[in-house]
Amino acid sequence: MDHPPPQQQQGFDALVSVAFEKSWRFVEKDPFLTHNAEALLRARLRIHLERSLETGEKDVLHLANNAIWNLRTELGRQPSIVPPSRGPGKRS
Repeated sequence: MDHPPPQQQQGFDALVSVAFEKSWRFVEKDPFLTHNAEALLRARLRIHLERSLETGEKDVLHLANNAIWNLRTELGRQPSIVPPSRGPGKRS
């Protein structure tokens, strides 16, 4: 794999960092992802961001949204739904 010139690599790193911070605020609270270890989520999020950047995406919001979507597809699961408690006099 060819490596971009140092100046271009710095630009890529800056985009990934900004997109990571934007997406992480959502990912760390996402009920579809909370069952995963934080280190795994961080590593996979960064990989998804880098892949989108390599395909030519430069918009930070699109990078973040695509990475979240891919992470949810890869590691997400339906959160547990707890039924509301039944008060007195309520029937099933």
